[in-house]
This record gives sequence, structure tokens and C-alpha cells, in this order.
Amino acid sequence: MEFKRGILSALGLYFVTLIVGIIITIFAQASLDSVQTMSTTYWVITIISTVVLTSIASLLYFRKAMRNAKEGLKLGILYIIIGFILDLIFFITQSNGFELILEYYVNPSFYIVLLLVVVTCVFVGSREDHSIHHYVKHINNKKHKRK
Repeated sequence: MEFKRGILSALGLYFVTLIVGIIITIFAQASLDSVQTMSTTYWVITIISTVVLTSIASLLYFRKAMRNAKEGLKLGILYIIIGFILDLIFFITQSNGFELILEYYVNPSFYIVLLLVVVTCVFVGSREDHSIHHYVKHINNKKHKRK
């Protein structure tokens, strides 16, 4: 695993997800006072946006990294670890941060999101690269072998 690239990818994913989450919260007019009062629709939208953003981040990571399910698993776990650390930093700095993070982390929907992050990374990592960049690289390798 390209650790530095993975960390940068995780940081990017976290902050983009945070911004998208804020936008969703504003448009849905959801109250963040309590995780327990959030609607199912809000959670579904959040889950879908997280999967889409994780897919994009994983695809960008795997453009220049070895691609297989094991690397996808490592990337998914790294995303979760970095997210946990950043959650602690952000939530602890708030007045009721400890209660918020505890409430968030005991919600079953949160664990569905975590599982989907890992599954998405494994899926993207296990897929064969069909990008034009990969195709051109493959053609160039064939040309060099003929010489």
C-alpha cells in the first residue's frame, strides 16, 4: 500500500464527505441535536453519498496504486482509522462533543456506513483497471517487449 497516498486520499475523502454532509443537512433541514432523531431518509441519503464519494476516492487512489481486493481492504481500513481520528479531533473540541460522538458511534446506521466504506474499497480495488491511462501503459509495455 502506498501509505502517504492512502492518507492523503483518506483526508480528502473525509473533508469532501464532511462538506457534502453539511450540504445534505442544510437542504434536509435535519437537526443534529441528536443522532437518534435523524430520519431514515436522511441516513439513506448519507449512506448513498458516502458510497459514491468512497468510490470516487478509491478510483483516484487506485489510478497509481496496485489494485487488488487486499489493497482495497487496507485502503478501507485506513479510511476508517483516519476518519475516527479526525472525528475525535473535531468532536472533542465541541462543548457536548463527547456525548455527540458517543451517540453517533452507538447508532447501527453508522456501522452500516463503515461496512460499506470497506466493501466499496474492496470492490473498487478488485476490479480490473479499464481506464485509458492503463490501456496506454499496457500498449507501451507491449511495444517495449517487442524490441
